[in-house]
Amino acid sequence: MSRTPLPRPTLLPGLPRIWRTPHTLQLGLDPPRAVLLDLPEPRAAGLLDLLDGSRSERLALAEAATFGMRPDEARTLLDTLHTAGLVVPAQSLFPPAMPERLTGEAAALAYSATTTSPARTLRRRASARVVVTGRTRLAPAVAVALATAGIGHLHPDLTGPVEAHELPGSPLTPADLGHPRSQATASALRRAAPTTETRPVRRGAASLVIHLGEDHPTALSAISHAHRRRPLLTASIREGKVLVGPLVPPSTSPCLNCITLHRRDREPTWPLDDPWSSPSGPFKAGSLLLESASPDAGEVGSGIGPGRAGPAAVVPPEPCATATLLAAVAYITAEALTFVDGNTPETLGAEVEISRPGTFRRRTWSPHPACPCTRRSSLPRRP
Repeated sequence: MSRTPLPRPTLLPGLPRIWRTPHTLQLGLDPPRAVLLDLPEPRAAGLLDLLDGSRSERLALAEAATFGMRPDEARTLLDTLHTAGLVVPAQSLFPPAMPERLTGEAAALAYSATTTSPARTLRRRASARVVVTGRTRLAPAVAVALATAGIGHLHPDLTGPVEAHELPGSPLTPADLGHPRSQATASALRRAAPTTETRPVRRGAASLVIHLGEDHPTALSAISHAHRRRPLLTASIREGKVLVGPLVPPSTSPCLNCITLHRRDREPTWPLDDPWSSPSGPFKAGSLLLESASPDAGEVGSGIGPGRAGPAAVVPPEPCATATLLAAVAYITAEALTFVDGNTPETLGAEVEISRPGTFRRRTWSPHPACPCTRRSSLPRRP
């Protein structure tokens, strides 16, 4: 054998099988990946069923004899599949103790163009700690989507009670009406992804904070996350559209405040909530947001502890078509996973406007010279 034997060879799940002739089997439909297999007889296709990751290559080749294949024929078939990337070692596809619900996710990652193995990506997601904050109807769906994609620790820090207008396109149910959003979303997470941890994240330990909605002054949010060096992705519903971004990693600009300042330059009357220029100074202003969270709230960005409605937590109906909402949920989830997986999101330094499924408008922004985020690396880190 000219190559190293594969430990527990596994055929990628979900490959269509199409018989072209009684002895020719097409495996896969995507032209760059599909292969034609010449088999000595139709029952030789049974070898494919042995490649399920439960046996060594040596054992699989030995058992191929039961399907009428000689050892050299079975080895040639396995070599062809391995060269085409359709057979991989089991440990590179599935991490140990992976929930069965993630089999499809692992297979999709294997089909993607990334060079990172699915198992490594899923291990990275399993160790990630993501906090979803805000009080918009986007939040429960984004939280559940991330958990079902393999995020291991997802804390929903959502304010206010669940209302009827939030249910379309949401994982929440009529039984959740009137209950705190955080609790209802945590219940939805347990239903969809029972192994996901939902408790508060220790301060400073979040892999990513996703703030959904516009219930914070922009500059205050920018200051809060700048102090803690924690990555932030924002999204909000605005007049039937969903605005996503920018995603601001630690020590990277432009930030939320940069966008506000750019808009202020274009429109002098644009509202500017700028605590950086307040007499009390940026750190004191920023601490109003940082210290407003309850002591046990973890990586809270809302200023109101989980499950607490708060005096202004009732959200008016958000005008957004269900199809647009679901398209935005998919995009936000994809951007968050791209970042957690160690790749470059489209919203890095950009804001994407989703007006309907398939219709996207991307705006890029540069760091604003008046925003202190350009000097963020010199800011003291908050504990």
